[in-house]
Amino acid sequence: MGESASVVTITAVIPLYGVEGYLPDLLASLLAQRPGGYELETLFVDDGSPDRSGEIAERWLLETGFRGTVIRQANAGVSAARNRGLEAATGEWITFPDSDDLLAPGYFQAIAAFLAGDPASSVVSARMLRLMEPDPTPQDVHALQFRFMAGNRRVPIDRYPDFFQLNVASAFFRRQDVLDRGVRFRPGLHASEDALFVAEFFLRGECEPVLGLAADAHYIYRRRASRDSAVDRFRNDSDSYIGRFMNGYAPLMADAAARGRVPGWLQSMFLYECQWILPVQLTSHGYANVLTEEERQRVLAALASCAQYVDEDRLFEYDATALPLASRLLLQMLAGRPIPSWVGAYRDRDGRVDVPVAAGSHVEVHTQDGAVDQDRAGFVVPDYFGQQLLVHWSGVIPRGAHIVVDGMPRRVVHQRWADTPEQQRDRHRRTELDVSRHAIPSREHEVRVWKPIPGPGGGRGDKLRWRVLLTRRRVARFVKRMFQIG
Repeated sequence: MGESASVVTITAVIPLYGVEGYLPDLLASLLAQRPGGYELETLFVDDGSPDRSGEIAERWLLETGFRGTVIRQANAGVSAARNRGLEAATGEWITFPDSDDLLAPGYFQAIAAFLAGDPASSVVSARMLRLMEPDPTPQDVHALQFRFMAGNRRVPIDRYPDFFQLNVASAFFRRQDVLDRGVRFRPGLHASEDALFVAEFFLRGECEPVLGLAADAHYIYRRRASRDSAVDRFRNDSDSYIGRFMNGYAPLMADAAARGRVPGWLQSMFLYECQWILPVQLTSHGYANVLTEEERQRVLAALASCAQYVDEDRLFEYDATALPLASRLLLQMLAGRPIPSWVGAYRDRDGRVDVPVAAGSHVEVHTQDGAVDQDRAGFVVPDYFGQQLLVHWSGVIPRGAHIVVDGMPRRVVHQRWADTPEQQRDRHRRTELDVSRHAIPSREHEVRVWKPIPGPGGGRGDKLRWRVLLTRRRVARFVKRMFQIG
């Protein structure tokens, strides 16, 4: 790449540990990068890898002539490896690709073009695609894909708290800012060390935090068929349920609160983490069997230590992912707050009503003729780590009946003919709080939120294409539901 005053210098820090079978794909994607507007330094940090990963990287550097080196250290974990690379980096910008992922051919070129047109950014995120082995085709299905649907743009995250960045593999940081702010990866954490690094970087800045979104730069995250990556293994590690919250988010949020307020985007990051551990506790495949009874109580305590810093408005208006209403209500109660008055009694088409209530609540059914019945139903306690705060009252009630909980009426919310129970609750929440009313209500096990593009700026063409896709999605759901009912 030729010398130029506008050339962006980038250092890619790539930790290596047990990736001999995957590393050649990353190296091939580096070799296939298009030139233009940047110079690249590649620092491989061999974290005491038990295989030949370090040797493969060393030979590749020698054979290709790429600028870079292999740094060797005794095994100390991915955070220590990234910190070691950060200290050795020389580029103006730094990024931390994972060694089992891939980069699209125009990845660095697109990042350089974005930075050249927006020199004020200090953090830029690339668009993350997923490679779901054995399917060889990357898919644009990331839970936070909505951030990129308007094309390249800059988003002030204090004003748009559902725009946040959790990983460093697809992010670029101005290196001098990282050094000046004294931000480092935290050794010892088994999960979310990426997210906490990003959060600390933003919190220690002096200006309003802005996230640059480089929609044209595609980072390809590999979901291994073997399911042996760190992300896949976290469910078998008890500390992944406790440490990230008790030792990570809680101190960070407490420190922010002591200095004035916990930013909405940090609250949203915590809620995003809850998306992956709370709803699945009600499923056989995601239930945390690895935890002892004592550890289950520690998880609840860890969640409570963070939930206390989440504002009620942010908890229920959070819309980055489809966090179910029941998960939000549990966090509300862990924070020591009552169930909001707008939460309904959710009636299905067969007349059965589900009412989320606090444990010990008194529930009555008031019929149209004035009768009061308390014997139509039973209480169910959802098993979120053994919690005993949130229960569900369920029973069949006559049409026109009213539900009263602890002397206060609950609005009966009728199920629309095309809605699943999850969509019924999501639609009601959105209506009550006026949150993205034109979104498609979420279904069971759904994570992505299909909604009009939020946030500032963006390209008109990109927004129009997304509106068309959203309309097609809405029609497809309607037709599918028609066939199911028919």
